[in-house]
Amino acid sequence: MADLLSFELSLVELAHKWRRVVDDELRPFGLSQATWRTLYFISRTGGEIPQKGLAFAIGIEGPSLVHLLDQLENVGLIERRVSRTDRRAKSVHLLDKGSTQVEIIQDVLSQVRHRLLDDIDPAQLESCSEVFAQILDNAENGKPAQMVTGDV
Repeated sequence: MADLLSFELSLVELAHKWRRVVDDELRPFGLSQATWRTLYFISRTGGEIPQKGLAFAIGIEGPSLVHLLDQLENVGLIERRVSRTDRRAKSVHLLDKGSTQVEIIQDVLSQVRHRLLDDIDPAQLESCSEVFAQILDNAENGKPAQMVTGDV
């Protein structure tokens, strides 16, 4: 079996490099990682998401999210509204200009995906996706880590 630490480091390095390629492709459109990821997550929820839910989804603390949302709102990409179910909470809505940016994001993501995965066998990608899904499931279900003895 391959060295598991090497697997973990490879996975982290892959995610970092993939994200850097996407960021490099989106930078000419004025989109940073923080802005494109935020717009993308809002769009995945149908264009509306509770502000707290968005913070959780993108892994950002409340004050940092407020600053980011201020920026996106100031350029007309999103709008914050009082929640229909809780007047103390806000929901974030994607505006038309934001939807246009999301179309650009989706196009770039598709181009990057095709470029980076083009020469990989579809069966290998399917197998890899299944492994990733199982790892995510284990992480989300709080599967406890077990002490491993031996070489690490």
